[in-house]
Amino acid sequence: MDILQLILLSFIQGLTEFLPVSSSAHLVLLSEFLGEEDQGIIFDVGVHFGTLMAALVYFRSDLQKMVVNLGSHNLFSQENSLTINLVIAVIPILLTGFLLRDFVDLNLRNSQVIAYATIVFGILLYVAQFKETEGGLDTLNIKKALIIGIFQCLALIPGTSRSGITITAGLLLGLRAREASRFSFLLAIPTIGAIALAELIRVSSIDFTQSGIELSVALIISFLVAYISIDMFLRLIERIGFTPFVIYRLLLGIGLLMFWT
Repeated sequence: MDILQLILLSFIQGLTEFLPVSSSAHLVLLSEFLGEEDQGIIFDVGVHFGTLMAALVYFRSDLQKMVVNLGSHNLFSQENSLTINLVIAVIPILLTGFLLRDFVDLNLRNSQVIAYATIVFGILLYVAQFKETEGGLDTLNIKKALIIGIFQCLALIPGTSRSGITITAGLLLGLRAREASRFSFLLAIPTIGAIALAELIRVSSIDFTQSGIELSVALIISFLVAYISIDMFLRLIERIGFTPFVIYRLLLGIGLLMFWT
């Protein structure tokens, strides 16, 4: 992979990982356009650790509070409810991802699937934003967290968007736009962490030694862009809503069906 392609793909991964537009879809489509079917394991490790670090740094105060509460309160107390809900929500994707990843890679990573998923789940997001809201993350319980976790499994379908489908679930369950987004982004930490760890296990020390520059570039660019993306999204989402992202998804999906599939 040449340096310009590496920079472009890392930028796109960082930008789209936390926006409800599907990072995997954009990477698959761009790779097809560039004639590069697989970016390589080093790239995957770099961008996933980059976006993971962005979420860890951005939500550092929330994470610190969760750690302190675990040590100072009963495990199932109200103070630990967010931590428990995140643990419950991440379990479904860990199980289904392990069981279905090879099937998805072999059968679903194509422009037609991406087009339909982009349109269908974009429409679902549009409908969900009009659901009457109840409040913040304190309204979540184990049942609702599990439902969000089950919805997240749909993100295995390229074009769905992990953040998009979990935000959709949060909205349908009555969360405000910003709070649904915050829970989605916090849920990304264990989800992306598991992906990054699985990829890291597959990398040999020789790969690291030979691809240090590629790894560093992918990590740094995806980190910076993802951090800015999270910050801007959370600042603006209650003012602009999700309709601009839905319109983008519809245009992208229709364009793919007309000119790419």
